[in-house]
Amino acid sequence: MTDEILSPTYAPIPYTAAAALIAFTVVMVVRTRAARERVTPGMILWPLPFASLLALMGVLCVNELCLFSAKTLIVYSVAMEILGAATLARTFVAPWLERIGGGAHGIRLLRDLVLLAIAAIISAWSLEAAWNERAGQVPVAFFALSTLVVFSLMVALYFIGQRSGVLAVIPVVACAGFGVAQYFILQFKSAAILPSDLLALGTAAAVSGNYTYEINTAVAESLVGAGAAIALLSFIWPGRPRTVVRGAAGVVGNLCAGVAVFGILAGAFSTVKLEEAMGFEYDRWWPIATYQTYGFLPSFIAVAQDLPIPEPEGYDDETAADIQADLVAAYDATLGATPERIAAEQQFAQVQPTIIAVMNESFSDLSLYQGLFDAGYTGPAFYNSLGDTLQRGTLMTSVNGGGTANSEFEFLTGDSIAFIGNGKYPYQLYNLSDIECLPRQLEELGYRARAMHPQAPTNWNRALSYKQMGFEEFYSMEDFEGEPQYHAGVTDRATYDKILELLAEDDGPQFILDITMQNHSGYDAGTVPAEELTSYAPAGVTDGELLTQLNTYLTCINASDRDLAYFVDQLRQLDRPVVLVFFGDHQPNMTTSLNDALYPGEDELTHQWRLFQSTYFIWANYDVAGNDQVSAQSEIGASALAAQALHAIGAPLTDYQKALLASRSQIVSLSANGYRGADGVCYTLDAEGPYRSLVDDLRAVQYLNFARKVN
Repeated sequence: MTDEILSPTYAPIPYTAAAALIAFTVVMVVRTRAARERVTPGMILWPLPFASLLALMGVLCVNELCLFSAKTLIVYSVAMEILGAATLARTFVAPWLERIGGGAHGIRLLRDLVLLAIAAIISAWSLEAAWNERAGQVPVAFFALSTLVVFSLMVALYFIGQRSGVLAVIPVVACAGFGVAQYFILQFKSAAILPSDLLALGTAAAVSGNYTYEINTAVAESLVGAGAAIALLSFIWPGRPRTVVRGAAGVVGNLCAGVAVFGILAGAFSTVKLEEAMGFEYDRWWPIATYQTYGFLPSFIAVAQDLPIPEPEGYDDETAADIQADLVAAYDATLGATPERIAAEQQFAQVQPTIIAVMNESFSDLSLYQGLFDAGYTGPAFYNSLGDTLQRGTLMTSVNGGGTANSEFEFLTGDSIAFIGNGKYPYQLYNLSDIECLPRQLEELGYRARAMHPQAPTNWNRALSYKQMGFEEFYSMEDFEGEPQYHAGVTDRATYDKILELLAEDDGPQFILDITMQNHSGYDAGTVPAEELTSYAPAGVTDGELLTQLNTYLTCINASDRDLAYFVDQLRQLDRPVVLVFFGDHQPNMTTSLNDALYPGEDELTHQWRLFQSTYFIWANYDVAGNDQVSAQSEIGASALAAQALHAIGAPLTDYQKALLASRSQIVSLSANGYRGADGVCYTLDAEGPYRSLVDDLRAVQYLNFARKVN
């Protein structure tokens, strides 16, 4: 396989093959009609998927998206044409089977099961072949499980489709589709497709234009495999019933059989815990590692079975309430009783500052990567020079390269993905109407809660989730029509101007949430102005594409930094108290490759921990009582950031927020990837250590405040 893009001059090869297949099909139809034989719909329809796949490859080639050799293209085109033509052979085999006497039914059933089994094996292989370089190392038992699942689905659809192969094609297409999709997700985000991602297809479609969809030889081979499975299924067709009564009875019997198979599958899913039955455990920290080791389907099923929030071992509401009460008492006796906090409380009651939260898309300070720092990069200049913050530092997030909504959710609710489950997206899964959250909390204090995101309101189900959480207004894509664009969307400055507009029209206290879009991935060449493009080249990074993505991203951050400087300057000039909480939702997707290049051979915990470090600050345009505003440094988890900000400015806190802050004396930061103890050591969530009991306590308290209300 070559790593060079195939020239568009080769596009006629698949186009010609597609045209030849269509022509051959037309000839066969004409000859059949001339022989006064019946032309079945299948004779016309079965070759169409192959002609479509050939035409698709031609389109990809024209657009320079084929990352393989001309030889691969020729083999692909010939294989697809042969497979498509082979489906027409069913016309000649059918009469032979029809002439068989009483044993025809049994022969057909045996034939069908054999063809379904072979197609299932090929489909399971196709699912892995497209993306998993370690597919050949997947344990036989796990590949057999994948095949069994696909086969069972095919059998169910075979019966529901009245013993034809038409509906059985659906699992074949699904396997190939998921395989190719996983290939792209791995390229773009180094992540696995999770069950909850299926609920975010609208969001994925909305941002899909930001990526370059090049396919390699493995993808082409996977598609040929899918074609072979479809060709086999074309030879499955029902015999003609001898009487109307038998035909009607067969329809009912087939439907019952299909439903029964689906019922067995559903029962197995709900009663057999795959991790326990197969003796493995999927990596909740880095799921893609499990997918590569055990295969897509077993891993996907294991994650799906883990979607409900499990009740903590030994949990009961009364005990959880007592734990929370003890933490609240600890806060009231320490952090809540300091002169600084008391002074801030008195001031807040008088001034009620507007609170602005800006979650800046993919904003982070990559100077934390020593190799990049050594190459001269010192981070966003204005951001790092802002010296009068109430607090700033490292923000530990639960996501990397994507999953924006989960950082947003953690900030707004105080609930950590650590205790909900990695790979779950609460905005997509739960009704948030009854949970504690920042907009509802501030609304009760007389604030007007408003949110903005210059993208489709349906992304991450925000329109509904915001309404459930108490936001009064949501400004989305249509409210930013005609605004300046940079890289991936509306500029940060355009959203800041919208905030300033909202402040100008209403002098009452407001809570405004701004989710920016400008820095969204991908970071392909040519997506930022050439004259602004940085040129950092860390030692050890030799991949030209990675360097392009890195410098495109850093250029975006420079633009965001300029817009932030403008915004802070505008807020300084306002004659009203304003608090700004600014943070990045996650690092960009290419940092996984950057991390691997700069830190080879590092222990897993240290290596992965770096990927989930973002950054934040809490700033005010007025002198906050009890705070010297000298930019105190503190690492914190995204789920505790809002509580920390409210504490700093003297705002009233909920008992849950007090409990979170009290726990920080022992657990500095917590996310889905682990926590840092007061001893400075990083631990995984299930690690034994001096803070394990507090982790269990926090799990119980969150279950009381969140899971009990949404499960």
